[in-house]
Amino acid sequence: MAEKISGSVDAFVEAMNNKAKDLHLSNTHFDNPHGLESANHYTTARDMTIMAKELLKHERILEFTSIYEDYLKKPDGSSVWLVNTNRLVRFYEGVDGLKTGFTNEAGYCITTTAKRGDMRLLSVVMNAETSDLRSKDTVSMLNYGFNTYKLDILLSKDKDVGEVNIEKGNITTTKLYTLDDVTILKKVSDESEEYTFNLIVDKLNAPLKNGSSVGHLEVIDSDNNIIKEVDIIIKEEIKKASILDLFTRLFETITSGIPI
Repeated sequence: MAEKISGSVDAFVEAMNNKAKDLHLSNTHFDNPHGLESANHYTTARDMTIMAKELLKHERILEFTSIYEDYLKKPDGSSVWLVNTNRLVRFYEGVDGLKTGFTNEAGYCITTTAKRGDMRLLSVVMNAETSDLRSKDTVSMLNYGFNTYKLDILLSKDKDVGEVNIEKGNITTTKLYTLDDVTILKKVSDESEEYTFNLIVDKLNAPLKNGSSVGHLEVIDSDNNIIKEVDIIIKEEIKKASILDLFTRLFETITSGIPI
């Protein structure tokens, strides 16, 4: 795969390390694409969590990591039975990924994700003595997370939060959306709280691509503190207005009696 994508293993490893820099993985360095022991190949639990969050942006990955067992068909017509080394996929409610690993130096490792309701958790276990112990530690952390915390969705990314004018575009206005759901992580025992929102949007000039970031939304708590900022995007491509578009608008303005 490394040779197919980058032309050589070395070029692929360079791309891996460049991606690590982009993600600000300050304690990660790749020496190879397969993860086996090497003097300059290392990472941390924190960095693995960041990598897992990035991977989860590609939601189809869970279609594969959630499979517990399947058969691999060989060219001669026979089959090989494959079983997921992440047994929690089958035995823990909500687990649908992500990756197990083992080397003599790193021990038994696992990066796990599980979702219940609207809340998804990530856990990382490294250097466990056995595969059973890495699963046991993972279950303990996931149980703590699901039993202690809840996720309140304040705004859905699928619902628009306003509208903005477009200068010199083929359309004059477009709706605004948050890049992700606006959520607040709280303890289960916490009481509900009221939040307000402050929408800050740039002056927009065409052309603009679908998915362009055009500002941000501030989430403000009851003490008037800004506790979160979320990117604001548009969900359509906006082209420059043609001469005909501009002429038509001018004509409509004149005939409507509205002063120019």
